[in-house]
Amino acid sequence: MGKSIYLLLAYALFSACTVQVTAQKQVSEEKIEPFPVEKSLQAEKIKVNEVFFLDGIKVKKGSIFALDSKSTDTLLYQYSLPKFQCIYKGGRKGGAEDEFQISPTLCKTVSDKVYIFGYTPFLIKSFTLDSNNHLSLEKKLELPVYDEIPNHMNVVNDSLLIYSTVPNKLDIEKVNLNTRQITGRILIEQENHKENFFDKNRGHLAANDSLIIYAYTYKKQIDFYRINDMILCKRLVDDTVIPHIVMGNFKETIFHQRELVAGKHYFYIRCFKKGGGCFIEVYDYSGHSIARYELDILLYTFDVDEANRTIYGYNGAVFEDGFLMYNY
Repeated sequence: MGKSIYLLLAYALFSACTVQVTAQKQVSEEKIEPFPVEKSLQAEKIKVNEVFFLDGIKVKKGSIFALDSKSTDTLLYQYSLPKFQCIYKGGRKGGAEDEFQISPTLCKTVSDKVYIFGYTPFLIKSFTLDSNNHLSLEKKLELPVYDEIPNHMNVVNDSLLIYSTVPNKLDIEKVNLNTRQITGRILIEQENHKENFFDKNRGHLAANDSLIIYAYTYKKQIDFYRINDMILCKRLVDDTVIPHIVMGNFKETIFHQRELVAGKHYFYIRCFKKGGGCFIEVYDYSGHSIARYELDILLYTFDVDEANRTIYGYNGAVFEDGFLMYNY
């Protein structure tokens, strides 16, 4: 009897894995639609008094939050919009409770909360914004013990963490923040070499409340996965874009899709533009092309204020005194 139960469980597990892999392979590719709107945008340069080198920004409820993880004594900034008045700056590297033990990350989320990782390697702090738009600590979210620090972290419905396992693997994992258990995993096929950064299937991810979007870095492909079962449900491709990877050579390699932002209504991909600048491509969550904006400056990091139709970005090599703003 015990042997029969064991065989039944083994078969069920094998079947579940097979269904997941088969379902993902059976999704037919769809061509990326032409963009009905195409515009060229010029940056407005917004100077601020603070000196920083930013590697992350997020727009939330009339504020823009910015991270300078290379600093030691001031890592987090908050500016009110649209006047760009600095209403908070702080966050130190150190071992105290409110200090950052590791480089901080502003987790992606479509909610109005602010999730900050980095106080410890296993802790995310959840903040709300009060009536004066000041950060107010809501709760602490403890994470499982990892071998590697998660990347591209997304908090979904205040209860799930979606992240990438790069640099060692390309897989996407889902953690239940209430139980601290890994409850889902998407296996991303890897090539047979040790240069994971130059793997043709490397990508960026973002999530809304129901979907994970995975945009491949070196080829024009966008995959849609359902969060509930982690199954591939749509794949968009543009076969006219040819991958150009020169192993170990950043200058010669073409990064077709470099950053991905999920908004409440649309998602936005920063894309390669020959000759300088960049494109921001806009899609809805059904996979329809919405707009393609040609920006005159390459954005190192960006976020979008959908309500006010504004793209905020940063490029310290071009303009080190503040932010870049595009109204679309």
